[in-house]
Amino acid sequence: MENDEHTPVELREDVRRGILSSIERDVERRGGRTARLLLAAGVVGVVGAIGATLLVSGHPGGHHPQWHVPFFSAVWAGLLVVSLAVAFLQVRTPSLPLARSTSVGVLGLGIAGLCGAACPDPHFLRWWFETGLGEPITRLGGSALAALCFGLVTTLVFGAVSAFLVLGRVATPLLPAAILLLLLAPGVALQSVGTSFGVFAGWLAGTAGGAYLGVAGGLRARRLLSGG
Repeated sequence: MENDEHTPVELREDVRRGILSSIERDVERRGGRTARLLLAAGVVGVVGAIGATLLVSGHPGGHHPQWHVPFFSAVWAGLLVVSLAVAFLQVRTPSLPLARSTSVGVLGLGIAGLCGAACPDPHFLRWWFETGLGEPITRLGGSALAALCFGLVTTLVFGAVSAFLVLGRVATPLLPAAILLLLLAPGVALQSVGTSFGVFAGWLAGTAGGAYLGVAGGLRARRLLSGG
């Protein structure tokens, strides 16, 4: 027997209004949360950029032009604001773990900043060239090779620690390593002022290699500990 009963119009309208109201409230909450996270990303990014620039701009001899600090602060601020926004908003694609990869880069930069603050010389390369390990490398292989070794070893540590703490199951370390390199590059460039192009290229190459090996090592250690 066919049922002739129909849903009352009033009930259908109440359900429709309830659904639309729920969607509207959800959009408003998400919009407010997004705005707050973007504001936080901007504030933290700008403050972090200025602090990082001042940290690594203390070269001996005062040979930095006046425009260096505002220029590199602006570059770093742009990179950090975008990176923090991606990390805070959990931006992702089906194939690229953008949020986690960016978090590795930001955390790695933070670790580098802490190590830089603890360094006895604001000019990191000058300190490295005078250490027990850096001095013989500089003497035997030149400043470019010593800078490469410095970038390789330090960034390996930054990448390994940050990847171990942040990343889970990620197919390749290439993206987080590239973001870490991008965030560290302004500091390498700023600290290389007054040196040769070979020193800058060596330091940057070492940083790239250290970022990849460090992230790969951190991922491997995380998987071993988790039984994956």
